[in-house]
Amino acid sequence: MEIDEILTSNVVDVSSVKSFFGTDKDMLIQLINVYLSETTPRLKILENNLDTVDYEEVRSVCHFLKSSFGLMGISCLEDIATLEQLAKENENKDVIKEKLSYVIPICKESIIEYQSILNKLEAL
Repeated sequence: MEIDEILTSNVVDVSSVKSFFGTDKDMLIQLINVYLSETTPRLKILENNLDTVDYEEVRSVCHFLKSSFGLMGISCLEDIATLEQLAKENENKDVIKEKLSYVIPICKESIIEYQSILNKLEAL
């Protein structure tokens, strides 16, 4: 299997990853490892905020995720940016929880997808 065949997905848009890193297997592995190691603990923080909203935590995590979501082609990038703004403005907690309930499953799905891509790259 070739790298180009591995870098396909119906879950995430891998076009940016492909355009920046193309066929550099080692860089792709490194990039995906960083994405997974940085995103997974932050996703847990967002999940914790489904119970008790901490505006600063939500704002900070969403701010961090914006850049990686853009590069990694995660479909809820605009929602993460909106969530950051809502937390910054101390919006009603129910509104924030509703938005979190929408973005968290997308984040989880992206982690699973990139873990699968990583496993295939490492097997090459």
